[in-house]
Amino acid sequence: MEISLTKIGKDIKNYRLEAGMSQEDLSLICGIDRGQLSRIESGEVLGVTYLTIEKILNSLGRTIEYVEIEKKKEIVNLKPFVKWAGGKTQLLSVIEKNMPKEFNTYFEPFVGGGALLFKLQPQKFYINDLNEELILVYKCFETDSLFNALKKELIKHENNHSEDYYYKIREEDRYELFKTYPIYVRAARVVYLNKACFNGLYRVNKSGYFNVPFGKKKTIKCFDRENFEEIRKFFKTHKPIITNSDFETAVKDAKKGDFIYFDPPYDVLDNKKTFTSYDKDSFTKNDQIRLANLFKDLSKKGVYLMLSNHNTSFICELYKDFNIKVIPAKRMINSKADKRGDVEEVLITNYE
Repeated sequence: MEISLTKIGKDIKNYRLEAGMSQEDLSLICGIDRGQLSRIESGEVLGVTYLTIEKILNSLGRTIEYVEIEKKKEIVNLKPFVKWAGGKTQLLSVIEKNMPKEFNTYFEPFVGGGALLFKLQPQKFYINDLNEELILVYKCFETDSLFNALKKELIKHENNHSEDYYYKIREEDRYELFKTYPIYVRAARVVYLNKACFNGLYRVNKSGYFNVPFGKKKTIKCFDRENFEEIRKFFKTHKPIITNSDFETAVKDAKKGDFIYFDPPYDVLDNKKTFTSYDKDSFTKNDQIRLANLFKDLSKKGVYLMLSNHNTSFICELYKDFNIKVIPAKRMINSKADKRGDVEEVLITNYE
């Protein structure tokens, strides 16, 4: 179970000093790496298990019950605020099962709807997406002023919703002044369109304009009020770094012991047409190769890596030197119902 270490780290340090031990002494006794001990004492480690804490405390003549930890505090159930192509809600249990047991900072350079982020709720994290409008929504959870403005704008969309209104809002990205709109206005627009469009599909044309038709809903609910408030609390009490850049730039600060989950636009399935139009610059075969090369470079640095993609011969060849697990999944978003259904994905890691 993941725990908060801000207070427990201070307690461990105090107990160690009371016992007259150096970090090297404690490391030898409990069998925990000295660097890991140092990070625990400073409260920076993510994903540390109770077993690790118990080993350290037992070596100091203490018990885990003795320390006031957030053991009884349950992680709040956060949900993605948009329906996003490639979302990982259905595969969260499989992904969690295959994650490293302990890691430092969390990186997700293709965050999308954020299903895994909201499930893990790491203390310090870097999230990124090439879709600027989507990233603006995440940024609105960083401050009370933007958050409150976003909610008001979404309520306005709910109250004005109609087919004519939908197309009026959809056309706004064609205007030259669109990029000058306040962050919360552009953020609310992408959420509203996601809720009101056909099948929750985010798609743009070659010019970068949103072009999904109206979803024919008479009324819509743009956001879950309780979930929004909990997401705001999460961002307020944690340490997010939010960027809108290329995936290589998004992970440039990753270090040994950090964990990166790559969930890029998927490779096209063999003999099938696959949706990849998340933005006007579609993810090409060359991008997949560039990502695989980055994966190899980061692995050499000691970064924990996990990547999801379609189970294609091209992807399996790119990552043949790593651990590849085939996972059955369902394609949930497609403009045609007969194109949704069972597919095979791969979960690739650089660790056992």
